[in-house]
Amino acid sequence: MQQDPIAAHARRFAWRAEHIYGVADRANASPLYAHVSAQIATDPDVIRLVVNADSHTTTANLLFGAVHFLLLSGVTHPLADFYPSLTTAPRPVEDAYPHFRAFSLEYAETIEQIILTHTVQTNEVQRCTGLLPAFTYLAQKLNHRPFDLIEVGASAGLNLYWDRYAYDYQGSGQVGAGSPVQLTCEVRGEHTPPLLNHFPIVASRVGIELMPIDIDDEEAIRWVRALIWPEHRDRAHLFQQALTVARHNPPPIIAGDMVAQLPNVLSSLAGSRAICLYHSYTLNQCPRAVGEAVEQLLLEHSRRQPLYRIALEWYGGQVYPHLELFAYRHGTVTRELLAYCESHGRWIAWLVGANN
Repeated sequence: MQQDPIAAHARRFAWRAEHIYGVADRANASPLYAHVSAQIATDPDVIRLVVNADSHTTTANLLFGAVHFLLLSGVTHPLADFYPSLTTAPRPVEDAYPHFRAFSLEYAETIEQIILTHTVQTNEVQRCTGLLPAFTYLAQKLNHRPFDLIEVGASAGLNLYWDRYAYDYQGSGQVGAGSPVQLTCEVRGEHTPPLLNHFPIVASRVGIELMPIDIDDEEAIRWVRALIWPEHRDRAHLFQQALTVARHNPPPIIAGDMVAQLPNVLSSLAGSRAICLYHSYTLNQCPRAVGEAVEQLLLEHSRRQPLYRIALEWYGGQVYPHLELFAYRHGTVTRELLAYCESHGRWIAWLVGANN
């Protein structure tokens, strides 16, 4: 029996209202989106705007991103008065839904077009607080050999420059200085993440992205900005600061499908350096077949030379996002869970002891 798409989307909006946008951790919540999501779950007219969206992405974020994008673009509407990103004195979220509904239906055709032509391409710089300890851990295991880095799902490429930011792990260590991008991260649990007084050595870096974000394209950047939840001014500020860093030396990004592009990129890196592919919140938004194809490519390549993969992903059934290290050698792979992370990089719980 075929599932009713309206009912399926209604359940997703209701779930996200409670478990994603309405989380107890206020810093990571979106009271506006939590309230609106709960109302959308009972409103088939608004749900119809997303029924044709790519089912592999987060359709709620697509809808909210499309609405936010139009407001950031200067569309005048009373709905803007509820967005902390657009006003310093937002109106109570409990009064927002009639305005959200009216806006969505008034601009339904434009919103549907945005949803069908855009993807959820966040470039969450704060997530580098998880990547840095993972790279440091791997560098220590490899006696600090230089890295050849490949980021898949690179979006605007801002996380390709994780070694150009400053980090403060709140009592557990600091790395980097003088960067306009200042990242802070709470350390939870009994283990301290591995940190050095310098960054691991990066010999080369390249990103692969199906639809790269041009960091000099105002409209493209506005779309990424629109995907940041309205209450999260700190994330928006970090995004803007990271753009400043990237524009001084635009990150190298190859446009194309990661499965199609990876073989050529990997074959170009043959040498004595350590090849490390990495990704954050990328494969969890792809069809399973894509992840399986990437895994097979890495296994085959490892018959010629070893390589590594750092994955920061959040799959269904996991309480928290997982930070994992995969090592590929001779056509086999080993897997190590390094840490649990907060979804926007605000805390890390490192799991590997000092003697491991």
